[in-house]
Amino acid sequence: MADRSIVDIGNFLQKRGLTIGQNPAFGGVSGGHAKGSYHYAPGGEAIDITDWRPDMAPAYEGGAPKSWKQRTGELAWRAKKLGTFAETFGPGDPGHDTHVHLALPGKAPLSDQQLEWLATGRYKTPEGKLTDVMPGQAPTIPTQQKTQQSQPVQNQSTGNTFVLIPGTPGGTQTTEKSGDFLTNYITKALSSDISVPKISFNSSQANPYISLMQNILTSQPDYLS
Repeated sequence: MADRSIVDIGNFLQKRGLTIGQNPAFGGVSGGHAKGSYHYAPGGEAIDITDWRPDMAPAYEGGAPKSWKQRTGELAWRAKKLGTFAETFGPGDPGHDTHVHLALPGKAPLSDQQLEWLATGRYKTPEGKLTDVMPGQAPTIPTQQKTQQSQPVQNQSTGNTFVLIPGTPGGTQTTEKSGDFLTNYITKALSSDISVPKISFNSSQANPYISLMQNILTSQPDYLS
């Protein structure tokens, strides 16, 4: 990719059959441009491009015939797509129905493929294939759907154990891992007239049942140990 001035670009387009004007390097600059126009910059920083070849001339060798108006409109569209130029006007813009205006102060990096695409709408890839995809733009690749394998859900134990200390009715020690047990035990602790022993527990991981128990027994701290 080389740095190109507006004159370099004009020379390239001229070799592709387009007519370049309104620049000191291409026959001079006439009046009628806006005050401060790039056309009047020292050395000329703008060109006007016309494509008044026969209406049925192809845009590129071997291409389908198109009218000069269509070719001119497409040329302006491609120039705007490149995003290289300080100004790009063409059909549809006031005062530019018959030509394309390009302005570029200094130089900009443009490859031969980009200029070929600008001039004709086509270019050859390094493999020799003719394409109309703008150079530098990656072709659209269908998204490949990834196969999602169903992962078995692991039954992870929380590691919490609730213990009834000896002294419970019947004098037995009971070890439980059930939330139902905790719910039943708390219910007895809060509503039963019988003496309910304290609860001791060990926890290797946070457990919502412990939080629930602590919240419910806030007013009954003697039931926790």
